[in-house]
Amino acid sequence: MKRKSVSVVLATAMLASVLYGCGDGSSDQKAENSTEQVSQENTEGEVSDALGAGEESDAPETESAANPEDLTGTVVIWDWDGGTQQKYVDKFNEVYPNVNIEVQDVAWDDYMTKLQTSYVSGMDLPDIILGEMAWRGTLFEMGICDDLEEAPYNLDRSKMVASSVPLVSDQDGNILGLEMQVTPAGFAYKRDLAKEYLGTDDPAEVGAMISDWDAFLEVGKQVSEKSGGKVKMMVSLGDVLLSTIGQNVVDYVDGDKVDITKKMTKPLETTIKMRDAGIIGNVEMYSASWYSAYAADEYIFYEAGSWCPPLVIAKNDTEGEGNWAVTTPPDGSFNLGGTTLSIYKDSENKEAAWAYLEFIYFSELGGSYMYDLTGNYSCYQPYYESEYSPMDKEGPVDKFFGGQSLVKYYIEEAAPNAKTAPQTKYDAIINDVFQALTPKYMTDMSIDTQKALELFIEEVQVKVPEAEIQ
Repeated sequence: MKRKSVSVVLATAMLASVLYGCGDGSSDQKAENSTEQVSQENTEGEVSDALGAGEESDAPETESAANPEDLTGTVVIWDWDGGTQQKYVDKFNEVYPNVNIEVQDVAWDDYMTKLQTSYVSGMDLPDIILGEMAWRGTLFEMGICDDLEEAPYNLDRSKMVASSVPLVSDQDGNILGLEMQVTPAGFAYKRDLAKEYLGTDDPAEVGAMISDWDAFLEVGKQVSEKSGGKVKMMVSLGDVLLSTIGQNVVDYVDGDKVDITKKMTKPLETTIKMRDAGIIGNVEMYSASWYSAYAADEYIFYEAGSWCPPLVIAKNDTEGEGNWAVTTPPDGSFNLGGTTLSIYKDSENKEAAWAYLEFIYFSELGGSYMYDLTGNYSCYQPYYESEYSPMDKEGPVDKFFGGQSLVKYYIEEAAPNAKTAPQTKYDAIINDVFQALTPKYMTDMSIDTQKALELFIEEVQVKVPEAEIQ
């Protein structure tokens, strides 16, 4: 088989993997889930209804959904968190006993390189391919993932949480995967500091106070004055820049023409303003100090994708139960992290692979398994209106967040308004440059917005010399 040449993606530091919010995560934290487990004794009819396979369902009628025991085959998945994936496999095999799901561990930082080298050398690829946000755009441009709206899958995009659709689409609008979980971002904050310096810890009231970045700046100045400069709005300048990059959803790629000016001017302008006002901490993002700052009493706001409360916040502020809340970021929600699951175009087990993805990641019953086993939020919208809906359940870290329902915030408030866009191969490059330059922006106060943009353009050009960078 003829293979097309594929450029090897630039490796991203393993430490920064928290940025992308791998959809699975720690089984230790998730084991604390206090929600009631879905009964394993579902009747065949209940499973059929939950999967949308009944006669009156609008879902595609596939042999795998109608006759699960008749489906056979071996499906290989490459995953860097096979232990969590195996929990889902065990549930799947209760209904599809004759499909063997083989989860093969591939290290996060080796994943894309192994995928690319295996493809160009003609080696076997997995039936199900994971696409981290770090390299998803590059994966989609390889041309090896099937369009899930085509046969034999016939996915109905109207049943996806709307903010997920662009994230699993290529530049032509083809849906090439399913989101492992919905990943809109909020701003988490310390309730005690909010009460002291903002006068309230109510999420709606706090969100209204920081409704845009100008308001955030003014509140930050007031906090700085009241605290004598001790309390900052956020830990790192990187937190501000990452948020504003995510919010600036623009079409900046046209073939080999990459308009960095269009993509980065507004984020850099906002970030430099925050730096110059002295309201942001001087901690390098993803450093040990950055993680320990979750337990500090000198920062109010923290970026929080839907995966952050259990995996980052609760883990790093072990004494903080009840002192956290989450609200809408300045200028609204955006996507933070995530992992997609795609089916290899030359897979010999497409029907079985789709049966697995549909069962776990795109059905009502699968959504309930995900939530109860790992706390993840399904991208299948009907799940949230079904009998399995988590909306009235207490989530695994709701108590940690003062009783706030996190699923209601992320699904009812954040996801419907989250800014998202199709992925490009240049998104990973921008992230790489962002991480390299942010420390310089923090320490060199002579760098203004224009100089910051020039440096960004220069670094992107070095990494992709074949592209026309503007």
